[in-house]
Amino acid sequence: MMSCSTSSRVTQPIFMDVLQVENPPFEVRELSVTPWAAGRQEGGTGLLFKLTLSEPFATLDSIYYNGNTTVWKRDTSQPNAAVYTANQASKKHPKKNLILDGNSQKEYGNTPPIKPTNQAAIFYRKNNRPQVYLVTEIKRLPTINYM
Repeated sequence: MMSCSTSSRVTQPIFMDVLQVENPPFEVRELSVTPWAAGRQEGGTGLLFKLTLSEPFATLDSIYYNGNTTVWKRDTSQPNAAVYTANQASKKHPKKNLILDGNSQKEYGNTPPIKPTNQAAIFYRKNNRPQVYLVTEIKRLPTINYM
């Protein structure tokens, strides 16, 4: 049984009970992501985000990307620049063998690999209210392999 919604629609989208805005109170000059891998298997992998704003913004909170949230930290090595970084370590999941079989029912449980998206949500506070801005232009940098 299907029916149409009779409730009124909100004019501004809500992202997890947070107001989503199109024009944030800061200007994003660049958002880049650099994949990294430790030199040992137990060291893990992750993503390093670098956000450059036109001027410092005091209430920047976190970034949500591919299902994970990481807190921004101000890069104090450049005191005159508004540069923020976030290091998102990948969650450790035990490797599962991929099941390939002529009988598709035996392949049940295979999970597709996580494909990186080109969209991230930047969370911040304005007037003590949480808000989010979606960034769709993310610069991907070459992977850093630590030894």
